[in-house]
Amino acid sequence: IMQKIEEFIENPGSNDVPVKNVFTEEMFSSLEGRMNAVGWPNVRSYWENDFRNRLIVSGFMKDEELGSKRLASMPDRITNTINVVRSEEPICRPTVINMYDGDLSTTAKWWNAWEKFMFDESLTIKTKDGEMTKKPYEMLQGIKKAKYPAITEQEE
Repeated sequence: IMQKIEEFIENPGSNDVPVKNVFTEEMFSSLEGRMNAVGWPNVRSYWENDFRNRLIVSGFMKDEELGSKRLASMPDRITNTINVVRSEEPICRPTVINMYDGDLSTTAKWWNAWEKFMFDESLTIKTKDGEMTKKPYEMLQGIKKAKYPAITEQEE
């Protein structure tokens, strides 16, 4: 399976579709509502003027500038697999790239599970200051230009 995934990423052909064909306008609007509700800056202009029309593999997944800014990889790193207090098993974000064991058989099931995980589920984690209960979105931190120079001041 990994060989086929690598072949797809290297040569997506006609499957290199616009992001909006996979992450729909309805999904973005739902995410936008969640982000607004927690006080995050609105990013609709980025969606409308850039990301929704990018090709998903060549224009997003393999974009070197996005990679150097860590705009996708940093949130993934922080929320992919979360070690929680009083459990030997980590909590996994709903995605096919980790050990998540829920039903991801449709895009709608994945999206509902992802939104619930990121914005509704509180997890108790160990920090340098002791135990803390947070929702996964609260675990995300700004990406500093000092460490990742490709970040713009507006993105920071």
